[in-house]
Amino acid sequence: MEELIKEIANKTMQDLEKAKKPPYPLYYRDVFNAIANEKGILNQLNPKLLCIAPTLDEIILAKTSETISEISIHTKDIKNDSREIIDEVNVADADEIKEMVIKFSANLIEKVNQMEERIQELQSELDKAYKELLIDPLTKVYNRKALEKDLGEILEKGKDRNLDLVIAIVDIDNFKMVNDKYGHLVGDFVLIKLADTMKSLIRKSDKIYRYGGDEFIIVFNRSTLENAEKSIERIIYKIYRTTLKYKENYIKITISAGITQHRAGDTIESMIKRADEALYKAKVEKNGYKIL
Repeated sequence: MEELIKEIANKTMQDLEKAKKPPYPLYYRDVFNAIANEKGILNQLNPKLLCIAPTLDEIILAKTSETISEISIHTKDIKNDSREIIDEVNVADADEIKEMVIKFSANLIEKVNQMEERIQELQSELDKAYKELLIDPLTKVYNRKALEKDLGEILEKGKDRNLDLVIAIVDIDNFKMVNDKYGHLVGDFVLIKLADTMKSLIRKSDKIYRYGGDEFIIVFNRSTLENAEKSIERIIYKIYRTTLKYKENYIKITISAGITQHRAGDTIESMIKRADEALYKAKVEKNGYKIL
């Protein structure tokens, strides 16, 4: 494994040099992961790679800890102010007591408002961090984690009845040849353009997820099979008619797709399995789709 990782690292540097890209961490990671995926070892590396970025739990813990610390500080301030007032009340007359109470109340309200504002800011930051964890950093579509979350929630409603739900797995034909011929940075460019094209040809209510490598899953919720089929036809035709340009390179690609409709009792696994089997059949002819 160690020798294979060294080989991938060397190939990564060669590809970056070929594409005239500096070995910045972002470029290096994307190319390294793409090559590791081709070699079939990316899944083995994932646990180590994932430890680089903080998990959602770690982010929430850090933000929650920060909130608690700030609230604790303000609480101590309020307690100290209360003690000061109690000490002063013992030697003050009625007018002075009234003035101190008014002043204390104003300070208390100000500090409570400050805490509420900070909590709202932290909540906004947490919401943003959570959304970022569900987005594929390269293509900016949703990732596999988001697919499992969203599709799982939808399928909860379809345990005992059919849903108006269709999914399609979309895969680039001969994508390895694109990477081998032009390099992985061009391959990344192709993935981005495919994702953008698909987004432009589906409804706002439909969602695209990068499932892995050059595979994407489109979830057509509240859709008939016929409407989903028409969307896939448009995407396949648009990609077929498009020539991509990256610097001096002109790239032509085609895609294949496997489509399946929800059946009562379906799980995420059963739907993806059927769509994958349909994709396998479509890949035989390429530049088309099959329904299962």
